[in-house]
Amino acid sequence: MDTITNLRANNDGRLPAPRRELTEADVTFSLVAEPDDIPFVGNCSAIDDEADRETETWIREQLDSGNLWAWCTVIVRADWEGFTGSAALGACSYESEEAFRAPGGYFDGLKAEALADLNAAVAKAGKALDKLES
Repeated sequence: MDTITNLRANNDGRLPAPRRELTEADVTFSLVAEPDDIPFVGNCSAIDDEADRETETWIREQLDSGNLWAWCTVIVRADWEGFTGSAALGACSYESEEAFRAPGGYFDGLKAEALADLNAAVAKAGKALDKLES
């Protein structure tokens, strides 16, 4: 039996509907900031020595006061029906989570990457399930 005939035999004579990719509206996104292993001294700015020192001082003061967003790794997850996709970015320095979430910034790009990763995981599972049909 060829694949088309097999698919029709298992679906009341019809071909199964093609699967669509998930969209942002289908998934739940989450955002986590974690301490970054990359040292901020020498890595947070590349303008000039004075600007570098000012930025490093600001980050040190913010971290000392408990602002994790001053120097962190950010992880965005996209979840749907038990499947997860994720994307991460290190060496981030922001005043707050709200500043990171500002439209047009890295958050939008990480959401798109996490969604693409989720779609890939779902497609891979779909292909694996297709192998079970005979």
